[in-house]
Amino acid sequence: MAELFFSHFASQTIGGGYNMEEHHEEHKKHREHKKKETVTFTKIGLWQGVSGVLGILLVLSLFTGGFGLKDSPSKVAGIVPSGVAPSAPSAPSAGITDMKALADDDAFLGKKDAPVTIVEWSDYECPFCERFHSQTLDQIKSQYIDTGKVKFVYRDFPLGFHDPLATQEAMAAECAREQGDDKTYFDFHDLIFKTTKSNGNGLQVSQLYDMADTLGLNKAKLIECIDSGKYKAEIQKDIQDGAAAGIQGTPGFIINGKLVSGAQPFSVFKQVIDAELAG
Repeated sequence: MAELFFSHFASQTIGGGYNMEEHHEEHKKHREHKKKETVTFTKIGLWQGVSGVLGILLVLSLFTGGFGLKDSPSKVAGIVPSGVAPSAPSAPSAGITDMKALADDDAFLGKKDAPVTIVEWSDYECPFCERFHSQTLDQIKSQYIDTGKVKFVYRDFPLGFHDPLATQEAMAAECAREQGDDKTYFDFHDLIFKTTKSNGNGLQVSQLYDMADTLGLNKAKLIECIDSGKYKAEIQKDIQDGAAAGIQGTPGFIINGKLVSGAQPFSVFKQVIDAELAG
């Protein structure tokens, strides 16, 4: 009986030893497999994270014209459509204090000798510029321009990644002014902003030509004027003057020497204008 028990115990021990070794090997393989899975999942997670960041950057690039901004006609680096402005108006570049010089001979609304002058640099294909003109300008006009307190000057600042259309639109407005006056200019200006879908492909050039019919202008003369490119130098000067005054995005404004950037709400303009009127 003792021999039988010993024999059974020995066989179980030997068999148990064998099974433990096999179990140890299986456990080792399982740990290595889990380690590989962990590394794999870590790599997957890393690539998902990188892909997510790249996706966000790609979306942002669509709104800013790409990761590297294309050259504007003036080759000014860093010029972008701007919907956000500094927390407070800041002084423009040193020496830029002559508002008459900044206004140049460009079209304006209001009294020529109004106590406050606003000079805007804008791009017809800039969606933030359209926002300002559809949401804010009318309030400035009714409260300050029409009451003789503000002279509002519009100057062109077409961005490179909105061309050639942005420059063609700017030339078209100048050509319309040639057939009439500053009111004609702003009628054409308003019609462009109402018509375009923005971002460089907002309308067809043929639509610019048809605006002559809408406003009662000579269509053939308008087309000839646009196609001649006669106002390209004028637009180039607008860009250069804006850059010299510290304009780094569209829309950009100089209000009696104070720089205001972006499509700000009416309250921001009101604060600056009222401060200037108060002296």
